[in-house]
Amino acid sequence: MNNSNRLEAIIQGLWNQKAYKEFDKLLSSLDLQKTIIHFHSWTKVLSASLFAVTRKHHAKIVVTMHDYFSFCPNGGFFVYPQRSICERNPLSWRCVLCNCDARSFSQKMWRVCRQKIQNFYFWKNDIHFISISALTHELCLCHMPKKKIYPVTRLNNPLELSDTKCELKKDAAYLFMGRLSSEKGLDLFCKAMVDLHLKGLVVGDGYLKEKYQAEYPQIDFVGWASGEEKKKYILQSKCLLFPSFWYEGAPLTIIEMKSYGIPCIVPDRCAASEQIENGKTGFVFKTGDYDSFVTAIKRLEEIDLNEMQKNIINTFHLNDYSMESHIKGLIDIYGD
Repeated sequence: MNNSNRLEAIIQGLWNQKAYKEFDKLLSSLDLQKTIIHFHSWTKVLSASLFAVTRKHHAKIVVTMHDYFSFCPNGGFFVYPQRSICERNPLSWRCVLCNCDARSFSQKMWRVCRQKIQNFYFWKNDIHFISISALTHELCLCHMPKKKIYPVTRLNNPLELSDTKCELKKDAAYLFMGRLSSEKGLDLFCKAMVDLHLKGLVVGDGYLKEKYQAEYPQIDFVGWASGEEKKKYILQSKCLLFPSFWYEGAPLTIIEMKSYGIPCIVPDRCAASEQIENGKTGFVFKTGDYDSFVTAIKRLEEIDLNEMQKNIINTFHLNDYSMESHIKGLIDIYGD
């Protein structure tokens, strides 16, 4: 939150009273028999106070699981200092005592308080969850309270995709695209490119950019790109490398690459692996395992890229991620 008053920001993050009052006023003005409240995010500013309002008004609500804040205090089921996936039961003592926060343990304690406040109101609502991948669907079913039934429906995120196909060339670059932060595995990408003497292209920005740009001058760091500029870099590549360490819920980058007919090498413990048929449309490696990652790259170096691209094109359907398809799915959910 952009609040210079630290204490006020801490309190507001736990309970935003202004948001409560304004939301209460809004819901009081609506016919709630004909209204559905659809939440995508609330943790950064709005706070769990909104769920006290929806409970008060007995409003029908839908929650799309873009992250894991419905269950996990840090929103990622991830131990950031160790770069490891967390399988602790949320808010158990093992969870509370785990220093999993990217900033500090005191920040983790604040997140625990926030989660306890949220849970008190959140689960008293009638919630219809939307999962955006098989992974988020499974985690939702696993961690929701068992005393009450909360429907969970799978629905893809909409994405504006290109029907342009990339001409895959053996001497083209391997692409890393996204946020340049520790959990994304940029170090694995850079080390593999140097060890295997391959071309690497990094599109994205983040706090690790300057450090890795200085350490790996042989890799091309182009910074953040969007639109036609991003498309230009994508078309210069032959494969996307996605060495992320954490539970990526539904990485849209993989879908975007497949729309171009570009194979991807992805880890086995995030939702990216749902998008790849190992050996047919890309390769899947063991999450966080450098040797497994390198083996997958070597396998891609040996295959017929055009044959793999045919497999991608034949099994990928643009309409699965269209806005029209998404809206139809939403209408079906709203009608339940």
